[in-house]
Amino acid sequence: MTTILLTEATARGLLDTISVLLLTVVLSSVLVYRLDTAIALLAVQGGLLSAGAATVALATGSGQAYVAAALTLVVKAVAVPLMLLWVLRGAPVRLELEPVVSRKIAFPLAVGLVLFAYFATGPLVAPTGYLTANTLPAAVAVLLLGFFTMLLRRKALSQVVALISMENGLYLAAVIATRGLPLAVEMGIALDVLIAVAVMGVVSNNLGRTFQSLNVDRLRSLRG
Repeated sequence: MTTILLTEATARGLLDTISVLLLTVVLSSVLVYRLDTAIALLAVQGGLLSAGAATVALATGSGQAYVAAALTLVVKAVAVPLMLLWVLRGAPVRLELEPVVSRKIAFPLAVGLVLFAYFATGPLVAPTGYLTANTLPAAVAVLLLGFFTMLLRRKALSQVVALISMENGLYLAAVIATRGLPLAVEMGIALDVLIAVAVMGVVSNNLGRTFQSLNVDRLRSLRG
């Protein structure tokens, strides 16, 4: 027997708010050049995603949804940021000093991507379910902003953070479209994310030790 603690209307409102907050955090990350601050914002993203998953669990009453929400909190808000902070502790630099473009150019472009996401996904908003005025557009915008940030940054660790932000956008879209991912899928995603972050963290660590820099441009010197 399932116990539903939230009505669909209440859940829609909460998910709408959470999506806007998540988009705001990711958009502000475009202006952040300190790596520790970027990782802290990534932890905030994980917390908001777990809040969204918990909202779906409360609205559906599914036991698997509760486990998925807890798993999201542990992996995205705790484990991944701690792994990245561990890598940062041994990094020779803690600032993104050489972005591809300046903040004055990057931020208007990022806002343009957000507007594009809302324009492109607006017709897909459903009167029922969790595809509200902000959930799907925000998820697509987070995905685009993560990819955009990867293009802007030269430091390997910054690109890892941006890649996780992209995955967060995909995760939000999947949760709202499916009314909560199945537990098996959730566990698979969590495992993939942890392995990916671990591998990329090791690569970033070795890059810093070898070149005393996290700039990915140094990888060109390894070409034969």
